[in-house]
Amino acid sequence: MSILDNGPGNIVPPATRVANQLVNMTVRSYQQMVDTFNRGSIMFWQNPQGLSPDQIAEALGTNAQEVFQLHYKLGQLIGSVKPEAIAEGFSVVGEFTYNEDGSVNIVHPEPEPTPEITPEPSGELPVDPSGV
Repeated sequence: MSILDNGPGNIVPPATRVANQLVNMTVRSYQQMVDTFNRGSIMFWQNPQGLSPDQIAEALGTNAQEVFQLHYKLGQLIGSVKPEAIAEGFSVVGEFTYNEDGSVNIVHPEPEPTPEITPEPSGELPVDPSGV
């Protein structure tokens, strides 16, 4: 029998075709979840439009807690399969607390105190600005 006698659907057995579709759907879904987790983390914590996490949390309002919890669960699922896939998104996540109404507060770490630098004596006499 010639390959010209077989239509394209006859080359791959139906079960193999379905199996290939399932594999492709699973891989696409997984990649979309990874992308959603990483992009979501960056959109919130390092917003490319210059919005602060406080501004975005305020806009989320009482939906913030649910969004954060679902995002966390998505990260848990992906992390249980391939933790390195979400390293980028996980690395930018900051600290926050939940409020009773479902909103969140962003925790801002205390800045490190800047040490006061005292100039070393140079041994030179100061210059008199009057030129005298």
